[in-house]
Amino acid sequence: MRNIFLTALVILCACSTSDVPEDLLSKEKMTKAMIEIHLLEARISKLTIDPRDSAQAVYDHYERLLFKDLEINQDQYERSFNYYVDNANEFQKIYNAVVDSLMAKEKLYRK
Repeated sequence: MRNIFLTALVILCACSTSDVPEDLLSKEKMTKAMIEIHLLEARISKLTIDPRDSAQAVYDHYERLLFKDLEINQDQYERSFNYYVDNANEFQKIYNAVVDSLMAKEKLYRK
């Protein structure tokens, strides 16, 4: 499963710019997708299933449903993710919004 620390590492290592994909997700849609993916990862990590096989299968299933709900596909998300990672300033803005949103959700949840 993806990891927040891995994403942060990618941000730090990103230093080149790339061509803009034709189907690039807007910053707002990318932010929403990343928020939902982090929430999905958190839900899956709390399940009491075999983490080696079943957790990944469950995650993949719900990720497909999430992308369908967001009206995007895996390839489009990955191309957009890679584009924004290659453009670290843009990715930093998106990731700051993701973290802020997740922290706000956590604060509401803990009340």
